[in-house]
Amino acid sequence: MNKIVLVITFSFIILCGFFTPPRMNTSAPTNKLLDSLLSNNKSLMDVWKNTDNHRLQIIYSRVTHDSFGNVQLKNYTYNLSEDLYFYPASLVKLPVSIFALEKLKALSPDVDITIDSKISIESNYSCQSSVISDDMSINSRPTLKNYISKALIISDNDSYNRLYEFVGPEYCQKRLSEMGYGKAQIVTRFSRCNSVENMHTNAFNFYNEQGDVMYRQPPAFCDFMITPPLSNMKVGHSHFTHGKIIASPKDFANHNCFPLQNMHDFLIGLIYPSVDRSPFLIDNKEREFILHSLSAKPNECSIKKIKNDTTFYDNYTNYLFYGAENKKPENDNLKIYNIVGQSYGFLSDVAYFQNTENGIDFFLSAVLYTNSSEIVGDNIYEYETIGFPFLRDLGKIVYNYELDQQLY
Repeated sequence: MNKIVLVITFSFIILCGFFTPPRMNTSAPTNKLLDSLLSNNKSLMDVWKNTDNHRLQIIYSRVTHDSFGNVQLKNYTYNLSEDLYFYPASLVKLPVSIFALEKLKALSPDVDITIDSKISIESNYSCQSSVISDDMSINSRPTLKNYISKALIISDNDSYNRLYEFVGPEYCQKRLSEMGYGKAQIVTRFSRCNSVENMHTNAFNFYNEQGDVMYRQPPAFCDFMITPPLSNMKVGHSHFTHGKIIASPKDFANHNCFPLQNMHDFLIGLIYPSVDRSPFLIDNKEREFILHSLSAKPNECSIKKIKNDTTFYDNYTNYLFYGAENKKPENDNLKIYNIVGQSYGFLSDVAYFQNTENGIDFFLSAVLYTNSSEIVGDNIYEYETIGFPFLRDLGKIVYNYELDQQLY
């Protein structure tokens, strides 16, 4: 190992192990409000009565603005615990999208490339695939902008994989550590790649309009050892793998991990940068692009193949408030900025609700587990019967509570 690698590795170990800057306190000592909302609403009561089985966690942050325009948060939590593992699934598409913008921005002073620059991706290791065109993007051009749009607007998994390969697990862990998220890790694609293959990332080429390569990011291998961020990351009593049921829990130690509080804080920092003590390394234009992608309906996407595809309906990723319903928005004044996750029986949604006409301004994040068989990986879950209806009704009940508060 050469000196540069040693220095980087040593610096990274120090950063991950010992640097934990202060975070804003978005947890609350009581859950009485949420407990009351859950227990007094018939549609939520069954999940509430089985909180432990459903691994239910909820965070609700009410937002007020003082006379000076400063943002103040009043926070309520239910069964919240950083140590209660859930698989974040597509929630990690938000931080990886932002990290991709950060990494590109760091290159910009020296290299004339942007999020609109055409890219090609090489295949340099097992479990990798190359890209020279993207049929689901504008003019079939692979670009970081198109990948971010697809990842955030329609939760496209391949787009996440490409962003992960550009950013790399080492950058992800460095930034998560700097932001104080010591129990978060982003170390895998959404694929069948093993833990070693996920540490290998592809080479990227960025082109100018004349087709010349302006920058090449070589293939990389991140050789730091993954240390499970939680003491218990096992789920279920058995798991399905390679066509067989194994009589032991599924261990997510080498998978992505992102505690709900961290993702809730992440969205708050994006919506209200003044509240976050660890601001993102992006400018306001890039922040607005991310916000647009989080709130845009599929028919508002700049990519025509998404805009014109009716399978991507208006509320395609609005679990809180709409569940899995394909219906027109109930209120044109309501805007929802959110990111969702759905995998291994876990359903999650981290959302910001805004209705300026009615004075609505709040954050709501929730995750629940819908796998009564406790067989992880067989794709037999109660998303439709339990998960989506619960999140839909939770969002509406909290929203209506906010409306009632505006009347007093």
